[in-house]
Amino acid sequence: MSPTRSGRAPSRGFTLLELLVVVGLISAFSFILINTLGSTRGAALQSAQSTLANLIVAARTKAASSGQSSRILIQFDATNSTAPTRFLRHLVLQVQVNGAWQSVTDAFLPEGAYVMPGNFSFPAGLLAATDTSWTKHDGSNLRSTALRNGNIITESIDGGVVEQWISIPFAAAGTTGAAGDIVIAAGRGRAPGSYTSGAAPVELTHPEQVRGLTLSTYGVATLINSRTGF
Repeated sequence: MSPTRSGRAPSRGFTLLELLVVVGLISAFSFILINTLGSTRGAALQSAQSTLANLIVAARTKAASSGQSSRILIQFDATNSTAPTRFLRHLVLQVQVNGAWQSVTDAFLPEGAYVMPGNFSFPAGLLAATDTSWTKHDGSNLRSTALRNGNIITESIDGGVVEQWISIPFAAAGTTGAAGDIVIAAGRGRAPGSYTSGAAPVELTHPEQVRGLTLSTYGVATLINSRTGF
């Protein structure tokens, strides 16, 4: 019986040209998506870098103008229930007044950007395994050397819960004993239940996706825009 007499049109497969067109469209959309995501990460890192640099300028200026010490605090408490949204992203500027610390302002780094800790023990799972090691151009660890173990404090900010913070201190003259690099890395929050208690609630994704600055003993920040600059 002829296929046309059954009332159904004859079936046919895709031609090679049609398949090539589909594959080409998928490749084009994938390229656009990857580049868009990369651009978004780059914008978040650049914005975070500017936020940190501006806070440093403000802390140095406040100290020098008031004749009082100032400091920048970075939230470093992985055990807090709100840690996934604040861990290594929440920054607070404080000035010392009559021996007590008073908050001047606070800021959040953009989603997907985090301050990398220094050369000390930090929660497990923070650094993702990648094809590129987490090292600087000289082979040393890619870390925020300005953030030191001796500057980790336990503090309740403005009546909130007691948490761990990393401090960047500034003397009354605007100088700092925390000279060194501050690295900002791209990352993502980890899904609840996907990590053990005490582990990092976020994961820094790749050592090539970093920006930051170098802080001098005079409290002056010099921007660094890639891993090769550290």
